[in-house]
Amino acid sequence: MDDGRRTGREYETRVPKYLAIYRVLADRIADGRYPADAPLPAQRELVEEFDVSLMTVRQAIQALEADGLLETRHGVGTFVRRPAFSYGLTGLRSLSQDLVEQGIELETEVLDAGLVVPPADVSARLGVPAGGRVLAVERLRSTRTTGGPVPLLLQTSYLPEGIGSRIGAEPLRHQSLYRLLEDLGTPVRQASETIQAVALTAEQAGVLQRDPGSPALLSCRLSRGEDGTPLVDDRALLVGDNTVITAERAVTGTNLAYEHLTTPH
Repeated sequence: MDDGRRTGREYETRVPKYLAIYRVLADRIADGRYPADAPLPAQRELVEEFDVSLMTVRQAIQALEADGLLETRHGVGTFVRRPAFSYGLTGLRSLSQDLVEQGIELETEVLDAGLVVPPADVSARLGVPAGGRVLAVERLRSTRTTGGPVPLLLQTSYLPEGIGSRIGAEPLRHQSLYRLLEDLGTPVRQASETIQAVALTAEQAGVLQRDPGSPALLSCRLSRGEDGTPLVDDRALLVGDNTVITAERAVTGTNLAYEHLTTPH
């Protein structure tokens, strides 16, 4: 009985066996049979399924890794890679706007929100007097795959109390912070951003579904209004093992971008 499942054998007369297996496994990744972060079946199982040598299976896996569909985690196994995204450093779009512009279906989960006395460096950046309060909102940004949500970044936004009290946390589940600020009549007109390499703490790693100590990039962005008034201080953690910052240089200027690679360097 034909159950509709494709095997490598149907390609044998047209392409090399490893490429036939590549196509079948790539199809299974695309249709969600092997979702993001799922382990690939053991190589011996694939040898038996496709009736080929171990070397042929390994060739197929290497090709899938080269094309960014799989990754090998030493001592653990081979897994389907997470989806990729790019983040431009030019312009004034928010993180969520940048992701949506790329066609990524973004889900936002508000993990925590409330008025707090911020860290001293946040107070200084926002111009908040010592002991003054700000609205702190922690959000997890994920994309939806057939295997469930896949975390992309962990973001904490600090807003002066006067602005934060007018926005609240609930609208941030569904709308861009920059858009909300514009609706309030206080649009973002300029921003400064720094980026540094960090290691994820155990708590951060748990939220981002990574191992403690995994590399990450920390983006710190201070957004200001027309007259330079600080509006929001953002801290965003991007998983760093497949993230790169690229630069396009020309005599007219430099264009920078974050990019989540499907193939690690």
